[in-house]
Amino acid sequence: MLSETIKSRLAERFAAPLPEFHKRRIIFWHDEDGEFAEAIDQLALDGVTLVKLTGKNNFAVKKLLAEDDLTRDYLVYDPLTYEKDQRDDWLLDIKLHSEEFRADLISIQMEELLVEPTSAMRKTMKLYAKFLGNKDRKAKLRRIGKSYQTPLGLHIDIMAVLCGLNGGTAQDVIIAVLSAGLDKENNAPLANIEKFGNIEAFWQLVQKYTGYVNGDDRPLSDLAAHILISALSQTIPNSALRGLKRFITDSCKAYCYQLVHEWQHENHSLTPAPDSLTLIDICRHIEGELRLADRFDKIEISLLLKSDAFPAINESILKRFYGEIGERVIKVDSILEAVENRRTSGWYNLIGNYLESLYYIAKMQEFYLAHIEGFHLVEPAKIWKLYTTDAYQMDSHYRHFHYYFGNTLKAPNALLEDPLKKCSDVVEGLYHQWFLKELTLNWTNTIADDLDSLGYVSEVNKQRDFYRRYVFPNVSKGNRVFVVISDSLRFEVAAELSEVLSHTTKGRAILEAAQAVFPSITKFGMAALLPGKGLSVSDKMEVSIDGNLTGSTANRGAILSAANPDSVAVTYKDLLQMKKTERRALVHGKEIIYIYHNTIDAFGDKLATETKVFEACDATISELNAIVKIIVNDLSGINIFITADHGFLYTHKPLEESQKISRQTFNGEIYEIGRRYALVPPGTSADYLLPVKMEREIGDIPLKGYAPQDTVRIKVQGGGENYVHGGISLQEMVVPVIVYKGMRSGYKRYVEIQNPGLSLISESRKVANLIFSLDFLQKQPVGEKVQACGYTLHFSDDVGVPVSDTQTVIADRTSSNASERVFRVRFTLKPMQFNKSKIYRLVIANDTDMPEEIEFRIDIAFADDFGFDL
Repeated sequence: MLSETIKSRLAERFAAPLPEFHKRRIIFWHDEDGEFAEAIDQLALDGVTLVKLTGKNNFAVKKLLAEDDLTRDYLVYDPLTYEKDQRDDWLLDIKLHSEEFRADLISIQMEELLVEPTSAMRKTMKLYAKFLGNKDRKAKLRRIGKSYQTPLGLHIDIMAVLCGLNGGTAQDVIIAVLSAGLDKENNAPLANIEKFGNIEAFWQLVQKYTGYVNGDDRPLSDLAAHILISALSQTIPNSALRGLKRFITDSCKAYCYQLVHEWQHENHSLTPAPDSLTLIDICRHIEGELRLADRFDKIEISLLLKSDAFPAINESILKRFYGEIGERVIKVDSILEAVENRRTSGWYNLIGNYLESLYYIAKMQEFYLAHIEGFHLVEPAKIWKLYTTDAYQMDSHYRHFHYYFGNTLKAPNALLEDPLKKCSDVVEGLYHQWFLKELTLNWTNTIADDLDSLGYVSEVNKQRDFYRRYVFPNVSKGNRVFVVISDSLRFEVAAELSEVLSHTTKGRAILEAAQAVFPSITKFGMAALLPGKGLSVSDKMEVSIDGNLTGSTANRGAILSAANPDSVAVTYKDLLQMKKTERRALVHGKEIIYIYHNTIDAFGDKLATETKVFEACDATISELNAIVKIIVNDLSGINIFITADHGFLYTHKPLEESQKISRQTFNGEIYEIGRRYALVPPGTSADYLLPVKMEREIGDIPLKGYAPQDTVRIKVQGGGENYVHGGISLQEMVVPVIVYKGMRSGYKRYVEIQNPGLSLISESRKVANLIFSLDFLQKQPVGEKVQACGYTLHFSDDVGVPVSDTQTVIADRTSSNASERVFRVRFTLKPMQFNKSKIYRLVIANDTDMPEEIEFRIDIAFADDFGFDL
């Protein structure tokens, strides 16, 4: 007996509006299993004629519908099948422009799920009766929102639902299964597929895409190994993979490579369970099972650089470079090439700090080789120029090395920790024993006479002239001036800040330098930056300007106001905590605003935190960049000077006792002493120290200074000894002055910060292999207004779907020689059928510019379409 649901559905179908150009409706009721053969006679629909096919009346029915009656609606009951050849179906042409109806459960489900009503799709649906019998599972499949014309898409989405995914690809299903654990018995997605799906379909899917053939006795780790080793074989020659051939399917290695590459770089829709495996976990398991680390250690680094399938590859590269460095062999060019290559590795996040540490070792060695003969200048001004234009970079390389080295200690890698620590000894030798010793010796020898007779170095700008040189001329022209003074802002840190300001703001930053007053400590340096004539010291060693104390922000504000009533002084912390209206009220009507910042010295001057001084330098760059933006954007300031009271010396390794001078070396009274200076009366003498004439007195009593040579420290109680200042080294004496000119929007001379640009220079626009390389040119060298930029590159089809892996180019090269700004990029196309008549596009993109698209043809004669049918 026909159900009322079937009758109702048929009535609705016939009552629906006719399609365009149709004058009547013909519906074929397909019932290959003959479930309704007897009940069909009970059906009566108003205005609809019922016709039953018997296999012997097909021609008569065709004549009826095509010739005899062209106006009435018909329901044609069709229990027949045409498995061998549809051309045997006399009514096929009529069916093609008519409608279909099915009344069995599978048909209803197919209609609900937008499944194409073909025999192949019905066969696939029958495989998943248990899955479809659960309304929640069926609802999840429906929510994916796809229609299904081929079995493959339905297979994959049902498996995806059983894996906890919201749809996806075969790749996503395989990843979900492996992520759930390498034990078949306890793998929930695999169990779900076996219980509610079709396990044979899963393993056929795996075999089709990866080449892996399952066996009941094969663990899931074999599948993982097969995928990873096949991916590895895409970029590593077979000669390096002897003994692993059982894990490689040559025809599927491109797919395996693509799977691993995307697993590394993309987030998948599966929400990982707390006990799920990551790709890293799986790689580590396979590395251990197959002893891959030992194998990688025997493969040439140039070959390893072509692959990043396993984390152990990066570790092998780093271990070998570290080992050579520990033996005092530093291959600069090879290291720089390897670092550039590995910065875009899928496992960079695991070894980034180790890799950057290696980079700065190479940069220090590069500097050493450029100055291998040492420093032998005889004029202080030339040494000053050498330091402020070139040699300061050695301080920067040393700082960056220890910044990244310190980061490695927070999450150490057991294989790399000790080798890198051994390298740090080499770094100390390069920096402390060679650079600081050689440069400081040259510097102190040339300035000794000036310090003794003048108290300063002649022919070099003085910090004491800061107000007269920078502030007063601007104010006299009617310009408002902001001065940011950052305690211990060393010249090399300011150089990096200057680059950051040029790249991240609309203004222009020019870096200049001045020599700090002696001793290069806060109370003297801060006073030197103020207006006034006489700088003096009280018997309590308090510094004054024209008799006014300078030890606090309030004191300094009073001295500024005495020189110019429209002046104000404020701390960085106080300014940061103010609301925008409060900041504007503070500077309203003011011509001179001094802002005092203290992060570096706050860390360095304390024993407990001095080892974090390089982290403080990094924070200082960010903070000063932020305060400049506040001044420009909130306070309409465009004339900004960023300077410091002094610099600092820092050596990570504690000094030996032979590098320390006892207080007992002084013969006579001492007013004040630090690790890098001493203030004494004229009658006091000292061995091994350089005398410095003081331009100031204690009351009416003359004052004299002493400074250690080289990086020697004077033994004093308290505080640390790695971070010091007060002396006469270039690192302490060279005070940066960043002259920053902000540009208001619409200012005609404003030059927008640019990305360097990346252009394809390979001439061919046709691809004939799954794996191929293209050459790209970084259009401009990175400079003041051209910032480094990361570009992503991939190929896509005509609707924007990626058809290749995604590669990254970091365009950060500074050379003016175009040939040194060329990148060769290797692409791997996805294993799929390509149409040589279609247009594909190479997409070059970054985070700010419009993507560039370049048309290509892809003609791969034997590409596998990776079709699937059960």
